[in-house]
Amino acid sequence: MSKVIEKPQLSFTEALKEARGKLLQFSGRSRRSEFWWCALAVVIGNFILNLIPIIGALIGLVLMLLMIPLTVRRLHDSGHSGWWLAASVILSIIYTCLIGTALFSFATGESTSISDMMSAFSNPLVLIVWLLSFIIGIIILVFLLQDSKFAPNKYGVSPKYVTVDDDAAGAKAEQSDFDKGMEKVGDAIDNFAEAAQDKAEDLAGKAKDTASDLVDKAKDAAEKAKDSAGDFVDKAKDTAENLVDKAKDAAENVADKAKDITDDVVDKAKDLTEKAKDAID
Repeated sequence: MSKVIEKPQLSFTEALKEARGKLLQFSGRSRRSEFWWCALAVVIGNFILNLIPIIGALIGLVLMLLMIPLTVRRLHDSGHSGWWLAASVILSIIYTCLIGTALFSFATGESTSISDMMSAFSNPLVLIVWLLSFIIGIIILVFLLQDSKFAPNKYGVSPKYVTVDDDAAGAKAEQSDFDKGMEKVGDAIDNFAEAAQDKAEDLAGKAKDTASDLVDKAKDAAEKAKDSAGDFVDKAKDTAENLVDKAKDAAENVADKAKDITDDVVDKAKDLTEKAKDAID
């Protein structure tokens, strides 16, 4: 009969050795003992390196960056995506930029009021980003504290539990009360995240339908406007043609009258010429 047994917990040196072989590896899984022993080593290392100006800070930053792949593998081990860590990093960068902008303005003299600088911390956007970052940080901590999943998941096989067929190999591994509690909290977070995702998909679908309706209405309005514009153009064309015809008729009338007047003047001039000729004779 197959049974699940638990591998012994890694020691401090074993954890460092295990992590050293996968410094830049984001795929796969890492158990709790590997992650937390390495985290302790980074904390101790940073404490010592802070005593060394500049160079120590740079080395400490490198150590912190090297914890990112290990953190992702630890999230994988508890059955969660590394995008949780990416979301936390992005929010932290946004928060730092928002606060940094206010501090930079104060440092460069663009804002000389301390109250203006402090108001940046109470900015609604800053508070929302901080709150989201804090909540995601708590969620990630819960995931990091969760025990390894017994069965293989999409990220690989469990680095802690193995399945054996030998009855004498050991009893089935049982989770502690702490692990069970973390498992329940993690499941609750997963359920909430799935419900939020479903809700977001529903809202996105409704927004898409609403947008389609608005587009259809806009098209109908455009067609009506086009028809109205066409009617207006036709009426304007007819009016213009009527005005042209009337102007043409008026011009012809004026021309006829001018011709008649001219003919009268010419006739009168001829008569006067004849009379003048007779008078001379």
